[in-house]
Amino acid sequence: MLIRSTLAVLALAGAAQAKDVSGASYVEPTDAYGHGAVKNGEYAGLRIDYDDGSHNVIRFDGAVFEDTAPRLHDFDGDGTPEVVAVLSGFRVGAMVQIFDFDGEWARPIGNTQPIGQRHRWLAIAGIADFDGDGVDEVAYVDRPHLARILRLARVEMNGGKAVLTPVAAVEGVTNHLLGTPEIEGGVRHCAGTPPAILTANADWSRIVETIWDGAGLVSTEVGDYAGPESFAPYLECA
Repeated sequence: MLIRSTLAVLALAGAAQAKDVSGASYVEPTDAYGHGAVKNGEYAGLRIDYDDGSHNVIRFDGAVFEDTAPRLHDFDGDGTPEVVAVLSGFRVGAMVQIFDFDGEWARPIGNTQPIGQRHRWLAIAGIADFDGDGVDEVAYVDRPHLARILRLARVEMNGGKAVLTPVAAVEGVTNHLLGTPEIEGGVRHCAGTPPAILTANADWSRIVETIWDGAGLVSTEVGDYAGPESFAPYLECA
């Protein structure tokens, strides 16, 4: 379901010309949503920058961007990135939202199913081909302060749209402490091994490594958690 069916886009601006997305950032801090899950992490606008020096700002009526930073990732392999953000609807809660440049402006092209309730959030852990099928997935923790479920959503580009399909999930992990400004952990990409998702366990006592074992996600505790720096050794390649 595209977010356009739920929330109206207020402002999209740009000129049709040969240019590519070069960057993205959240702009216009706001307290209109009033969640406070991420310290200073709610914004009214998503700014998309292009390699010709131009930019546009995307805003939604009835939603804010609730995140630490947008991510750039080339899902369709055309050499130019799409933009991945977390959008939180005032009625439906958070979702992963993907934007792409269509030759005129950047626009929303697909999203995960919204969590379904206001003030329910998700924290993106990373993007990679976690299950080895040749198609990249977004890994995120669904309600890192409540449900603590790590989910994979496959992103397939088709006819200018992004179709996000649930692939797998595992419970009992988290990557964000309520009210802090950063998402902890991340993804380790090393040649010859599956991408590994690093999170904490539910009570923040242990570091957890989650990988695809050929049939699903498997989580293993690999060390003690003692602050954000604890993840560094586990994010490095041997």
